[in-house]
Amino acid sequence: MAKRYPPPPPPPPRHLRAPVEKSSSAAVITLVFGILGFCVPILAIAAIICGHISLSDSTKTPGGRPGRGMALGGLTLGYLGLIVWGICVMVMVVSSKKSAAESASLFPVGQEPIPAFPTLPDFTTLQPSGVRVGQVRLQGSGPGGGMTLRVYLPAGESPAKGSLPCVLTAPAGSNLIQGNGVEPLDEDAYHDESLPYAEAGMVVVLYSIDGETGEEEEEDETEQVEAMSQAYEEFRAAQAGVVNGRNALEFALARLPMVDPGRIYSAGHSSAGTLSLLLAAHEKRLKGCIAYAPCGDVSHFHERLLSESGVSLYFKEIRSFLERSSPVTHLASLNLPVFLFQSKDDTVARYAEAQAFYQKAKQVASERALPKSDLTFKVVPEGGHYDSMIEAGIPAAIDWIKEH
Repeated sequence: MAKRYPPPPPPPPRHLRAPVEKSSSAAVITLVFGILGFCVPILAIAAIICGHISLSDSTKTPGGRPGRGMALGGLTLGYLGLIVWGICVMVMVVSSKKSAAESASLFPVGQEPIPAFPTLPDFTTLQPSGVRVGQVRLQGSGPGGGMTLRVYLPAGESPAKGSLPCVLTAPAGSNLIQGNGVEPLDEDAYHDESLPYAEAGMVVVLYSIDGETGEEEEEDETEQVEAMSQAYEEFRAAQAGVVNGRNALEFALARLPMVDPGRIYSAGHSSAGTLSLLLAAHEKRLKGCIAYAPCGDVSHFHERLLSESGVSLYFKEIRSFLERSSPVTHLASLNLPVFLFQSKDDTVARYAEAQAFYQKAKQVASERALPKSDLTFKVVPEGGHYDSMIEAGIPAAIDWIKEH
């Protein structure tokens, strides 16, 4: 026979039952805000405030209140979110200051007005290449207002609109504190650094640089210094020739309809190679930059000049200007493909300095996560400062342009 048990006692009256403790609403809010605080910084702060309120209520309640663990978790998440957002703000501030410093080091090219451009000049044909060439001189005032432009067009009939690449180049041979002019277009005119591009089917714009001293040499030393000082002021006003390069680009876009705006390159040898790098750092409309045996650090190049007493009396703000006109100062702004060329036996632009500049450019490009293909360093064993550029540099650069 099954054993019988007495029935369970009845539940106590409702007014005698122990109340069921519910988690603190502040604890729940703390946890929710702590999670959302990683997305919205103000909620991380709210999580911290609610968390402290919840914990404070818990300590005031005998035996504590349920939800203390939730409050601690939300409070921890709130502080973590606030730390993460603080780090993000610091990174943004540092990056902003770095970008501002980079922008401040650039020349204010945009402040200089663009001159009025004449119509295209009459062209003559160079034999045996068939390349057509013409030259104009601007009639404006101010930096770049009176510069000379020489245009080379490929042989053959007029090409279609926007069908040809264009190379902007300047004459080499300056001392990097004065400019250089473009000689008259006659039977003795120099074409060796421009003609190969045109023969390869490209438009070439050769432009002068403000601050030319002229062919006349002053016999008196004081007059020589004054002439150099005047040339320096013109060169400095043209922002180391960057204004001249900008004007050449504007001329190509305004007066040469056959030029493809998306395929315009800067190029130059020696001092003009330095300017090519400077122009590329300032001008984002360029497709790429070519520099044969450039000077990467103009301040280092002129160490001897800077060591002379009283140099600032004749060359105002020379130290800051040389630093500002050094391509190494603007490596972070070279956000386009660059082709560097150097001969190991060059006695004017030393290979060791070119190598150091390339390594620095490579490091900066790596920090900015730029493609490795955007920086090319072509080195030849011999040929010196000039012949190597003519015989090997320009042909290699033309192939590089075609690859891009």
